[in-house]
Amino acid sequence: MDSTDLQAPCNCGALGDHPRNPNCAHTSMVELEVAGRRSSCLEVIGFLRTGYDVDITHEWQDPATEEWAFKFDAYRKLMAPLPAVTVPERPAPDTAVLACLADPLGVEMSDNDLHLLTGIDQPTLTNTLTILVDAGKIERVRPGFYRKDA
Repeated sequence: MDSTDLQAPCNCGALGDHPRNPNCAHTSMVELEVAGRRSSCLEVIGFLRTGYDVDITHEWQDPATEEWAFKFDAYRKLMAPLPAVTVPERPAPDTAVLACLADPLGVEMSDNDLHLLTGIDQPTLTNTLTILVDAGKIERVRPGFYRKDA
């Protein structure tokens, strides 16, 4: 018996057992549940949508605590090859902020989350957020929280 006899058959969904090979398509799927304030739950789902196709299967609100719960399946997006384009090393701060807020459109995001997602230093981020709010590109929902509606 050699070591290849101990390998599990492929679970790609094709009929018949066969060893794993590069032609098999494996979809990574996870079942998740988030609970808390509705805006916080939607923020998490919006963030996950940057790398996953999210299919919400259940949502409900606990009448006693008014806490929301979302149950959903997240499938890893298949990345198609990108065309060859010249991209700057880092996007401009305003471009990075608008991109982060545009993906979960209408969902509140804290300045701390924007700092973590964009990697922009705090003074530059604060200045950029102020400029974008003054220009009407984004909305300051409350201190430290922003969203893009359109």
